Amino acid sequence: MKQRNQSKGGDSQEAGGTVLSRRAAVGFCGLAILDLSCGPVFGAERDGRTPAGSSDGRDAQRPQRPTRGAGGMEEQMKMMMEHTAQYRQRTMNNLQNELGASDSEWAVIKPRIETVYDLVHPVPQFRGGSEQPTSPVDQSKKELRRVLADKETSADRIRTALTAVRTAREKARQDLAKARQDLRQIMTLRQEAVLVLRELLD
Repeated sequence: MKQRNQSKGGDSQEAGGTVLSRRAAVGFCGLAILDLSCGPVFGAERDGRTPAGSSDGRDAQRPQRPTRGAGGMEEQMKMMMEHTAQYRQRTMNNLQNELGASDSEWAVIKPRIETVYDLVHPVPQFRGGSEQPTSPVDQSKKELRRVLADKETSADRIRTALTAVRTAREKARQDLAKARQDLRQIMTLRQEAVLVLRELLD
């Protein structure tokens, strides 16, 4: 009986050992899987690196490189202004040839032609990387847009801004008419016809 009890005890211990061995095996397997899946993350943290696809919030604290958008815009504006000035100069040179004006005659004609040309083709101005109004008409139109952008604006404000646009346009028409009249006075009939085709005279 004693031997049987011992045998049973041994079986029990063996069974317990088997259970323990299985639990230990499962535990070791779990640790191994955890180590394989998390090891690169933990290793990266120990190395001071953040694994790909993760964020530890430090990216927001890193200084951002300055964008070149503003500088690029200003450079483009500068190039546009230079191109406009060059085109204007070429136009004046061509007009002297088309009008058949000598240098002495051109010295008298050119200032009046430039006045008309600038009224018909206003030169754009740029400040702070953006185009600015170049004439009272443009300024009044900009103000009208600003007033209309406010959905709660009153009818009186709209009326005032609209009247300013019409007044500026009327003055611009008068200025252009006067400049054209001054230019026409010193033109021959052929020269006047050339400038009508150029849309500098009407």
